[in-house]
Amino acid sequence: MTECPLSTSDSVKAIDVAWLVPERRQEVRSVSCLVQAPEICVEVLSPSSTAEEISEKIALYFESGVREVWICEQDGTLLFYFSARPELHQSSEMCPEFPTRINA
Repeated sequence: MTECPLSTSDSVKAIDVAWLVPERRQEVRSVSCLVQAPEICVEVLSPSSTAEEISEKIALYFESGVREVWICEQDGTLLFYFSARPELHQSSEMCPEFPTRINA
């Protein structure tokens, strides 16, 4: 889902793209803001995005229970972070076949 609101310890954050396991799809139909984090959050960088802002969002998403955060850079390159091992990874653990670059 796109532009998904998530309640975090800081405030409500609008996730650019969120993926939830199929069993949770009904949940999003019945609430206006998620209180339980989706499994994957994707942030799409814009020219105004700052490294500090993105780092803060990654930390808040992990604190909220997200399993993976994907960052889509302006050139379409995807960066993958996991809650269990928050350093940068080359691909997704949950969706290992997902491309590492999105072509416009």
